Amino acid sequence: MGKKQEDIALIQAFKDGEAKAFQILFERHHKKIYAFIFKLLGSKEDTEEIVQDTFVKIWQKREEFIEGYPFESFVFKIAKNAFLNLSRKKVNRRIFEDHLKFVSEITSNNADEYVIFEETKEIINTIIDNLPPKRKEIFLLRRIEGHTRQEIADKLGISIITVDSQLMKANKYLKEELKKYSLLVLALSVC
Repeated sequence: MGKKQEDIALIQAFKDGEAKAFQILFERHHKKIYAFIFKLLGSKEDTEEIVQDTFVKIWQKREEFIEGYPFESFVFKIAKNAFLNLSRKKVNRRIFEDHLKFVSEITSNNADEYVIFEETKEIINTIIDNLPPKRKEIFLLRRIEGHTRQEIADKLGISIITVDSQLMKANKYLKEELKKYSLLVLALSVC
């Protein structure tokens, strides 16, 4: 049996859920993935986490693998997405930490600014609460939890087009409502 035939048989065994085939594929590809991700991150711990997540997802998505599609491309695509997800989580964590720091500074420096901040936050939460339930859920999954559009579509069993449409409508509504609030504040300050 030639190398190409061996690879086809290995991929088929992997798709059928054979752990030994998966182990062989892991041994062939994990070092390349590790090197690729380590160059991006420079962190051994984060790189190991991404490599592990990548191969867990590969195992979970094995039935989705299209025979004839280069397996290495499949692996790198999943690794790239795992890297992007980790990066997004770190950015969201950093934003949250900055937010806490900001709140802390406001409370210690200026009580009036803190009251304005809390009132603004309450107004924004009220505006978000007034969104239709499905639109609100999609908005919160994207903007607060940091899920990708594809993750939201998969989680809710809807198309990416529906996710995009709902996000666009939510953003438009939020902007319009915030403009109304700004005009109200301006009108009250003139009185």
